[in-house]
Amino acid sequence: MDRDHRTSASEERPASFHSVGRIEEIPPGRTKFCRIEGKPIVIANWAGQIFALDGICPHRLNPLEGATVCEYLLDCPWHHFQYDIRTGENHYPKNVYPKDYPALQEQVGPLRTYRVELIGSEILVDLT
Repeated sequence: MDRDHRTSASEERPASFHSVGRIEEIPPGRTKFCRIEGKPIVIANWAGQIFALDGICPHRLNPLEGATVCEYLLDCPWHHFQYDIRTGENHYPKNVYPKDYPALQEQVGPLRTYRVELIGSEILVDLT
């Protein structure tokens, strides 16, 4: 699924989508932490592609506010656990310390990803 689906400005916002801001507000390599209907969400921009994921890191349940992105990896600002913004899968420590993975399994669960649409420069996220 293409998470950077661009639609024309004349199209209406789908009913299940929520506006979380404009693409200009999130420079490439940066994120924006927000809440949609009380649910913490992190919006990530990598090279102009926009992704939306759960906003809480499974490692210690800290918010991902202030996380950064490099090479499609979201870096948690608390303990630097990393997640692939395309799939939500944990990259670090899972792929770096595979021997420790069984003990860390509960802490390195994936982040849920959400569908993103752009209408002009408005970012819309679908929580369904």
